[in-house]
Amino acid sequence: MNRAPRALCVGIAALLVALVVLRIRLTDPPAIPVDHASSEEFSATRALEHVEALAARPRPVGTPFHAAAREYIIAEAKRMGLPVEIQHATRINTRWGVPYDVGRVVNVIGKIPGQTPGSAVALSAHYDSVPNAPGAADDASGVAVLLETARLLQSGPALRNDVLFLFMDGEEAGVLGSRAFVAEHPLAKTIELVLNFDARGVRGPVGLIETSADAGGLVRHFAANASFPVASSLFPEVSRRLGHETDLRPFLLAGKKGLNFAFADGVAHYHAPTDRVDYLDPRSVRHAGTQAVALARSFGDANLNEFAPERVFYFDLPAIGVLVFPERANWFIAAATLILFGIVFAITMRHKKTRTFGIFAGLIGILASVAATATLAGGASLALRALLPAFGAYRGDPADPTFIRAAFVFLGATFCIGTYASLRRHHSWWDLAVGAILSWVVLALVTTIWLPGASYLFAIPALSQLLLCLYLLRFDPEQNRPQTTALAMIVAALPLILVAVPVPYLLFVALGLPRSAIAAGFVALIASLVAPLWELLGAARSKWPVLATSAAFAAAFMIAVIRAGFSPESPRPVCLAYALDAAAQKAVWLSSDEHADPWVAAHATKEVFLPSFPLPGQGMIAREGPAPIADLAAPILEKVADETQSGVRTLRMRLRSARGAPFVLVTVASQSPILRATIDGQTIDEDKPSSWPGDDPWGFTFQGLPPEGIEWSIDVTGSAKVTVRVVDRTYELPENLLQDKPPADRMPMPFRLSNSTFVATAAQF
Repeated sequence: MNRAPRALCVGIAALLVALVVLRIRLTDPPAIPVDHASSEEFSATRALEHVEALAARPRPVGTPFHAAAREYIIAEAKRMGLPVEIQHATRINTRWGVPYDVGRVVNVIGKIPGQTPGSAVALSAHYDSVPNAPGAADDASGVAVLLETARLLQSGPALRNDVLFLFMDGEEAGVLGSRAFVAEHPLAKTIELVLNFDARGVRGPVGLIETSADAGGLVRHFAANASFPVASSLFPEVSRRLGHETDLRPFLLAGKKGLNFAFADGVAHYHAPTDRVDYLDPRSVRHAGTQAVALARSFGDANLNEFAPERVFYFDLPAIGVLVFPERANWFIAAATLILFGIVFAITMRHKKTRTFGIFAGLIGILASVAATATLAGGASLALRALLPAFGAYRGDPADPTFIRAAFVFLGATFCIGTYASLRRHHSWWDLAVGAILSWVVLALVTTIWLPGASYLFAIPALSQLLLCLYLLRFDPEQNRPQTTALAMIVAALPLILVAVPVPYLLFVALGLPRSAIAAGFVALIASLVAPLWELLGAARSKWPVLATSAAFAAAFMIAVIRAGFSPESPRPVCLAYALDAAAQKAVWLSSDEHADPWVAAHATKEVFLPSFPLPGQGMIAREGPAPIADLAAPILEKVADETQSGVRTLRMRLRSARGAPFVLVTVASQSPILRATIDGQTIDEDKPSSWPGDDPWGFTFQGLPPEGIEWSIDVTGSAKVTVRVVDRTYELPENLLQDKPPADRMPMPFRLSNSTFVATAAQF
């Protein structure tokens, strides 16, 4: 193939980069119009006012700010004329094993009656947060979306169906509010469809991330009615395999239809103290809100029984929307891809443009470049997280992941172009092009069988490149003008750019830096498919393409490293907790930081393998150190009854926190198997009685502990002694015992026991 003139090469490269950047930018949520505050449409301004009111402080279950958030929701509902009812319940979640998640929750349920009552659409969001995060995005944004949607529906004409607004409690405590509503509330039986709104970051598009099984009819309705829909059948495939648990899951387990929506970029703020309204992108809130309003109105006026089960695959395209196809179409597309590949293979072999060995060399080369990219990206991620606290201190991405993502994109392009140039010395460009397409054809066939929601990602780009091959066989690029050939190649690359290019970005968002190898490897796979373009740009004869991508990788990587650091705006997550054993009168500082910063290390002074103050199920404890004894009252555990019947001993107890803690951890050590437990009226029957030897002891956590405490009991066999340990938890450190205040560029670590005070007691019965 004749190499294009240098000016054309530069133009093609610039156009490709521009198209890729444009495609990714088109996934951003829509801009907010100047006149967006109209009372007749969803207003991000009004929604953010709700977020500010709800997310002033963290609101874990059972705390004063949690109660204040609930009262705010009730007051706003009454102000707009939305009748609400309150559901009080205790619920248990045994999904994650011991210690089980238990808690008292208070759901707020609003209802707008429809013209034909008895069939309902429900919109849900949770109003609680984790202990250390104000929860502006997660999930005050969802609550604000529901409040603003309710206002608009209240002022509009009556819909066909009832519309319920479910302000759920206890999502962060184990999806307890949603479980309680599904199991106990009469309105749950009337629900035909649930639309859940949540967040795992503070910005980004609101995507349809999960659906009920065989939700083709729902997806088609969503595609036809949603505002700026963002969806891919890949997302539910990933969600099912990752086992995410949101408020939608109990409804799905109960056989309800449902759609789950979330935005997820900016994951460094997820469950962190920086999940504040000033970090929250108003465009994401408005994107969620416009979808909620459109779908509430359209589903609210639909016959909810007409959405018959259907398996589909789907994806969104800019300016077009979501395209939905029957899942069986995957087989036709895969068959067409395979047949077309066979035709290209036969023609190129007959005309001696390819050799079998050369094609397989191209295939192996592609796999090698993908593997090398993934390996180096994974290794670089591990090294960055191990060596630089600005990368390793966060659970997922650093505070600003832009440049490290860009570096891994250029890394994938570098390996792909370098592999192409190396193989091109021994094989024709046709060999390498057909070998690259073969890898995509194989992936299309494999995903059609085992991951049908993702098959289109490989089949559609492969088809476009096979059609390009037929064009190049008809119009020999050796005889054709480079400009004409370049135009054909760019047109053939458009399906790849439109369909596959957003995937690495979405993988970076969903998986974060620790698993960025997957996204980087996908970049190399994408770059491999445009092998004819590399030939036209002279990658086989010139060192400049690979040097350019290498330089871009090095520059982006260095900028990412140089910019990495901590500040009051991007604080370092640190973990420090205070723990007091009231019976032994011993106190320690605890930390889960394996590489503690100086402030933490000054308190939790040594690394430990077996901590002296165990907290089963509350996260790893990596460090501890001696602490002063605080004057804190121990939890109170009282025996109410101790009875034995037919060889089964029932031990009934009452526990409460003398210092008003909202959280308690209970563990039981017994030489006899535990057969059953009843906690605040909820019963657990153990399928396989066991005392859990060698693992975490049997136990539970209780959130939303009332001042008067709760009653609970266990049934055990025999009369052996039972030791019960109770630890209560408040969500602050004893500041008067700290050696000094935390620096301004520090914050409590998300997901851990950080910024808490634990007090333990134990009793034997």
